[in-house]
Amino acid sequence: MASGRTHIAGTVALAPMTAMAAWQLTGGDAVAMAIAGAGCLSGVLISPDLDMSRRTISETLLLRWNLAVGWLWIALWFPYAFFSKHRGLSHVPILGTLSRMLYLTVCYVALHYFLREFYAIDLLYWPQLYQQQLLIFVTGLAVSDIGHWILDGCTLS
Repeated sequence: MASGRTHIAGTVALAPMTAMAAWQLTGGDAVAMAIAGAGCLSGVLISPDLDMSRRTISETLLLRWNLAVGWLWIALWFPYAFFSKHRGLSHVPILGTLSRMLYLTVCYVALHYFLREFYAIDLLYWPQLYQQQLLIFVTGLAVSDIGHWILDGCTLS
């Protein structure tokens, strides 16, 4: 199994290739290229290793960058790590990506209802408006996850 630093390096190396693939597949759409590259790069933070009970290298880096944001990120993903088996569903290509996106969607909807109740803010408007961009972003993240899986030796528990 590859180290966290190796996974980060692999994700960073995949991002420009993912962006260029999006550019080619969309006939030169610069926005799609940027979103796909960003989706792939987001794999540094939204990685399959968020199912670990111990702190990951990306969480450590986030804590070093900003202590409050780092602890909020760790708290956000604690239930996911608690209920997930390491190298279980989270490490299955595509399904792992979708499981983390489902988890984030549940958190987003909960935040939406909280903000709507107390502050009259409607967060559900934005995902509906940007469905295609969200799909491109998640596809970029899936590419990162496939790279993670390959670096782990293409194994499933």
